[in-house]
Amino acid sequence: MQNIDKTDTTAAPRRRTMWIGLGAVVALAASIGLWLGLRNSSRPNPRQHSPMASMADMPSPASNDSAESTAPDAALQVDLGPDDLKKAQIQTVHVDMRETASTLRVPGVVNPDEYKEVHVTPLVGGVIRQVPVVLGDHVRRGQPMAVVFSSDLADAETGYLAMLAELGADHKKLERTENLLKLGAASQQEEEEVAASHEAHEAHVRASLEKLRLLGADDRQIAALKQAEQIDANLSVPAPINGIVLTRTANPGLVTNMAQELFTVADLSTVWVMASINEKDFSTIHVGTTAVVTAQAYPGRVWKGHVVYIQPQVDPATRTAQARIEVANPDESLRLDMYMDVEFMSASGKGLAVPESAIQAIGEKQYVFLPVKDSDGSFAVRQVKLGSVSNGFYPVLDGLKLNDEVVREGSFILKAEAIRQHPEL
Repeated sequence: MQNIDKTDTTAAPRRRTMWIGLGAVVALAASIGLWLGLRNSSRPNPRQHSPMASMADMPSPASNDSAESTAPDAALQVDLGPDDLKKAQIQTVHVDMRETASTLRVPGVVNPDEYKEVHVTPLVGGVIRQVPVVLGDHVRRGQPMAVVFSSDLADAETGYLAMLAELGADHKKLERTENLLKLGAASQQEEEEVAASHEAHEAHVRASLEKLRLLGADDRQIAALKQAEQIDANLSVPAPINGIVLTRTANPGLVTNMAQELFTVADLSTVWVMASINEKDFSTIHVGTTAVVTAQAYPGRVWKGHVVYIQPQVDPATRTAQARIEVANPDESLRLDMYMDVEFMSASGKGLAVPESAIQAIGEKQYVFLPVKDSDGSFAVRQVKLGSVSNGFYPVLDGLKLNDEVVREGSFILKAEAIRQHPEL
């Protein structure tokens, strides 16, 4: 019994402690609930919204994203300290209206002027004896380019001499008959028959002479024909124009004919630059459009010309047409088949324009820098849309307005600082 009494006396204090702890927890919970009730009761009830009729009424995430993507550029600015600002030597200019021109740049290739390119063929068949010119030689009109030994020429010269001999005999016969007619020893009919034969031989001589000339014999060579021993079967092939020898297939010993091309001679003092125009640009290029031609081989040199012809058909594979630009080439520095850069320029009226030096490209975007008012050393970074540069100015399509002040000199330093201060650009 004594052991039982000890157990009861030790358990009672623990039960009282447990009940006291539970009471404290309940009291704390009641206090928190009362405070929350009072706080909620002091707020107005939230407004009840009717359900959205469709998904179209929901806010568009895309619009939020676009706003966030454009906002940073508008708010960006570059700050320079006093020393950096002094080193940058900033100069500004105001956006104004200027005469602008649209520019289109396309590739081109140098071709000869086809109206001044001649393919040389002999006028007679035969064997080539001499070729005094080589590729690249400059020749003048009438200069011998080859000498051909031709049996056809020899036959023509022989026929001409024979006709001359017969004409001489007929002429003497006509003179005798006329004298006999005066003496009454010949009839009028005989005189007429001799005169007709004489006229026929004159016609034969003229025909033989024309044949010689058609075969290429010149007056000097024809005048030298007096008798059969003076027949010269060698015929010179003359240069048809002043120009340069582009091709040569003639060599001594070659048997040639009238259809065989021996040389190509071209006058390269004027050349054609053939430019490839895309189908989408046909509306901007027309006959008379000014073209500026440059070549990588000659940095700094510029050739100017005008479009004189545009092909009426489009290449079905490339969807381009060839535009022909005539370019003066007096020193022959433009060589055939050279690749050229061709810029077509056409006036497009007045519009906003900024100097080329004011534009800085960061990535694929173009930016200008505007001084922040009442804040020395601070410059706003603004993205712009521009046309093609012309005469040192970019036409402004978007991003600037009339009289905006932009940095003209020192913009490159501001670009470097913008990239450093705003890596997200």
